[in-house]
Amino acid sequence: MKKRILFLTLVVLVAGRINIFAQDTKIRFFGQPEITNYQTTEKNRFNGVSGLGEYITSDSTQKSKTNFNTGNFVLFVTSQLSERLSVLGEANFNNKKNTYNFEIQRLMVRYYFQDYFSVRVGKMFTPIGYWNNQYTMGLVLQPTIQRPFAIRPISEGGPLQYRDIGVQFEGDNIGKARLSYKILLGNGIGYYGSSDKSDNHVATTVQLGAEPVEGLKVMASGMFDRIEQGKPNPNGSISSLPDNGDLQLLVGSVAYMNPEKKIEAIAEILSQTSKFDNLGDYRSFSYYMYGGFKVTDKLTPYVLYNYTQAGRSTTEGDLYFAPIPVQVNQVTLGVRYKLNSNFVCKLEYETENNKTFYQDIVVPGLGKRDDGFVNSVKNTRVRMQFAFVF
Repeated sequence: MKKRILFLTLVVLVAGRINIFAQDTKIRFFGQPEITNYQTTEKNRFNGVSGLGEYITSDSTQKSKTNFNTGNFVLFVTSQLSERLSVLGEANFNNKKNTYNFEIQRLMVRYYFQDYFSVRVGKMFTPIGYWNNQYTMGLVLQPTIQRPFAIRPISEGGPLQYRDIGVQFEGDNIGKARLSYKILLGNGIGYYGSSDKSDNHVATTVQLGAEPVEGLKVMASGMFDRIEQGKPNPNGSISSLPDNGDLQLLVGSVAYMNPEKKIEAIAEILSQTSKFDNLGDYRSFSYYMYGGFKVTDKLTPYVLYNYTQAGRSTTEGDLYFAPIPVQVNQVTLGVRYKLNSNFVCKLEYETENNKTFYQDIVVPGLGKRDDGFVNSVKNTRVRMQFAFVF
């Protein structure tokens, strides 16, 4: 009898051990269809350059349109392969008009040692700021319909490369102040793992943070990279191919997102400097501020303000922040209704004033042929999004 009891006990222990290390895979699908009404007024629309070296512009134009859009469809897969080893994959499907796009947002493996030390390898969000790493491309958890302008995907007009491929060392919950750190060694600007690099330089991104109060996170991030000669920016093209140079992006972040409290807030500022051997130095910056108030557990009104200037002046644009000098002012007023943890409805009213600065045209031998001008676009949008996960 004792032998049987001992045998059964061993079977239970072994079965439990197998279950602990069994592969635990979770597959989730995120959808976010939208209804949008656009009102656009454009002044001094750029239509090209004449044979005499003069700008061709058109008068003010106005247009309005209403769209029903499928939005992004995101496949999110996580798997716990062992007690310490896990993998994550995030694929994004979307369409522009009649063109459908597929993109791997993230694909990485993580090995956990302790809270204060883990290693990730693969494609991941660059550790710049709070928002970029906190929210996936599935927008159920994100507080607004779109990401802030500076960290939007390039397909949605974003000016930065917000992901990279490489190895990241990280740790969190260190000490009473809950210190955290992330160190990413990656391919750098303009490279997405297609083996097109011509040298062995490595970009370094470092993030340090603390959570002194439950839900309050303070972070400082920095990305440091070398710009390879003739390498296009993340948007795919630049007006003048540079010689070798250096790039530095600094980010400061403060976020208070305690789910137990009514007030929520995020504020981040990004400052980038690109230094070229043949073109000189260029600086650009962006900041955004988000604030929300939970009237009930389900209902949250909020506001988001975005400002971006892709250059230190109105006539000088940072080639690796945006393809041309640009200034963006955007205010979003919204309300979020959380039906449950799997379904969220968001309604937003947004006003946006964009300016693009065209510099003077100077033709060698003929002097200045045309004065520069400012193209301005004012957009107002009413958007409703239904974000869900299943």
